[in-house]
Amino acid sequence: MNRNLSKLIEWFVWANLDKKKDIELIILKGHLILKLILDNVLSGNNVEEYSKFSFYRKVEKLSYISVRFLGQIKEIAHYLMALNKIRNKLAHEVTFSIDNSRIDEWSTDVLSALEGMNFSKFTYRTKIVHTFSALAKALTEIEQKL
Repeated sequence: MNRNLSKLIEWFVWANLDKKKDIELIILKGHLILKLILDNVLSGNNVEEYSKFSFYRKVEKLSYISVRFLGQIKEIAHYLMALNKIRNKLAHEVTFSIDNSRIDEWSTDVLSALEGMNFSKFTYRTKIVHTFSALAKALTEIEQKL
């Protein structure tokens, strides 16, 4: 089962977010799902009081978990930090427009760096959904290696 867990998580995230039509909602829900997966990685690696950490702090802690997979973790952390900036602007700036967020560039960068399944034809929306599923898969694979 462990071998297929990351694929199952990837599909679950895609299937959950693909039902959403609003890009802003996809970003907010996707951020929450990735936070839950981060919680799992941190708790499985004996990081204390992780539940009190902000998303930013959780990603920082992720970078210190293992030297063995440092390159892969740093790459994932970079994409998670970029997502967090977009999510924070969306959640806290009234005048923020998702159209000016560079979410499409972020999505392209993540998908070109991380392996993931294509569950549907790419559109602007489905590409963003696939990005969240690819990040979820990558985090799950890291957790399984540690």
